[in-house]
Amino acid sequence: MSFLTSIKGMFSDKDNTVISSQDDAAIKAWLMQRLAKHLKKDINELDSATPFEQYGLDSMFAVRVTGELEKVVELRLSPALFFENSCIDEVVSEITGSTPNS
Repeated sequence: MSFLTSIKGMFSDKDNTVISSQDDAAIKAWLMQRLAKHLKKDINELDSATPFEQYGLDSMFAVRVTGELEKVVELRLSPALFFENSCIDEVVSEITGSTPNS
């Protein structure tokens, strides 16, 4: 690997992270990071139980993040994942099969 290639990789928007589809904490953290970046907010200002509609998310965000998330958890996910689940906790529960936090 050349020096230039390694520098490009450091600043690339491509995320080559792989997370176990059973690691609810890691999936939640990944989703919270994406949401914070999209909203241009500090991650500590967000709550994983807050409904997506309160953040004003659009369908473009939902489709893009679902596609990225499929690569991260290495699973085929429903294109309607963010429409069928109202918040990050529910999305994580759908993926891992766990019960969402109350």
